[in-house]
Amino acid sequence: MPDSPAESASAAWKVPECPFAIEYVPRVLDDIRLAVMDAFFSLPRGGAEIGGILLGRHAEGRVTVTEYLAMDCEHATGPSFVLSHRDEAKLEELLKGVQANPVGFQPVGWYHSHTRSEVFLSEADREIHKRYFPEPWQVALVLKPHTFQPMRCGFFFCEPDGSMHAAASYQEFTLEAMPLRPVPTGVVPPMTAHASPILHREPDGTRAAINVTPQAVAVPAHPPVAPVPAVPAATGQAAAVPAPPVPETVLAPVDPPKFATAAQEDRSWLWLQVLMSLGIGLVVAGVGFQTRELWLPMLRGEAKPAAILVAAPAPVPVLALSTTDTDGQLQIRWDGSSAAVQQGTGAVLTINDGSTAPKEIRLDQEHLRSGSLTYSRESEQVDIKLVVSEPNGQPTQAVTGFVGKMPSKPAAPAPGDTPARKSAQAEIARLKSDLDAQVHKVEKLMAGQSLLVSQSAKAKTELAAANDRLANLQNSLSEAQAKAAEAAKLRKDLAAANDRNKKLSKSLTDAQNELKRQQRKRLGTQDPGK
Repeated sequence: MPDSPAESASAAWKVPECPFAIEYVPRVLDDIRLAVMDAFFSLPRGGAEIGGILLGRHAEGRVTVTEYLAMDCEHATGPSFVLSHRDEAKLEELLKGVQANPVGFQPVGWYHSHTRSEVFLSEADREIHKRYFPEPWQVALVLKPHTFQPMRCGFFFCEPDGSMHAAASYQEFTLEAMPLRPVPTGVVPPMTAHASPILHREPDGTRAAINVTPQAVAVPAHPPVAPVPAVPAATGQAAAVPAPPVPETVLAPVDPPKFATAAQEDRSWLWLQVLMSLGIGLVVAGVGFQTRELWLPMLRGEAKPAAILVAAPAPVPVLALSTTDTDGQLQIRWDGSSAAVQQGTGAVLTINDGSTAPKEIRLDQEHLRSGSLTYSRESEQVDIKLVVSEPNGQPTQAVTGFVGKMPSKPAAPAPGDTPARKSAQAEIARLKSDLDAQVHKVEKLMAGQSLLVSQSAKAKTELAAANDRLANLQNSLSEAQAKAAEAAKLRKDLAAANDRNKKLSKSLTDAQNELKRQQRKRLGTQDPGK
């Protein structure tokens, strides 16, 4: 039967950073939510992560999600949604099948769940988006399930410059459970085989399926069956069954069932039988749900032996965060010997206790490695998150919770020197001693810092004095070089003056000799007898 108007109406997700609006059908996201929760409870300590393709249409300024196609991940490396080579081949085949279908659906993006981390895109997620969903209008949806709270979700998209804000969604939103739909009535129509993967819609208009590997299978004629609910094709492996070509929108006329023409029987006993059957079914379902950890692994082992043989064992949780309550005193424990804790530089323990504001407790390395903390709870539901800071900058985190009634009477204070009081006093003394040691370390560091500051100032002063002396020496050297040049010039001038003096002395001597000679000559002329 068709969806109600409230279920078929579209909801919108829009942020200023996104160049287009993202519209989706709430019933589609509710179906995805149910599949994510089933996988979340399928394994202890976080369950398995799943993913698939978002189908719909895109137009200018708008992307509309109207259907989805689940992908069967073999989880070869563990419960996380990490694609193996065979998973990548399946995804490529599914995308080719969607693009070849005549209904008009397009792969407008993809979705996957994060059960052990927050709502963000990891490096592997970004690689999947870049390789298989490269169009600027294709989006990614990350879903974060929780045991007691609504599921958190967030869309991711390519911004106009081609970048993607992957650290967190610009705007998270929650998915609340939608009311159950009534069982559709009518006869399941025959399905035809196609040469290529075809996307077709079931008669109730609520789900779609893709025939990936159609095979010709002969179907014998059979009488009409009673109304059955439409089975959602969440795994994307609906087998195509050949039948005479019949228009998909027109159902072949069928004969009315025998019970419709039979004489009406006494319905009081019939209703009693129905109620008894329903009661027994509910009891059996409840017992099966409570004991699912016993029979579900065996059932999965029979249904998917290949996947179990190939898949690696699930990794042991890194922190092993757990809680134990004793009369309202919540013992919070984690694995203090794990590699993440031993290498951690510190941690923040966030406690959500009922309606009160979250409490953040910062732990140093010593307290972190102790592996436990006692908290006096104030409500019947406490959610706890431990985030360990690692040297590489990537935090390691774990979440857990506790649900239980508050103790009827508050615990009486321990009288006298009871073992609990002695233990508390010893713990207080140890903490005081640690605090004193930390204060002493801080004081030593501050003293060392002051000494370094004074030494640095002294070194700066000495360096400035050395620079001044170097400048003076450079000036003196320049002056000495100038004086040396001047002395050389003076020596050269002096040598030239000496040369001139020698020439003058010689000329003077020659002149004196010539004068004497002329005098003797005149004297000889005046007195010839002599």
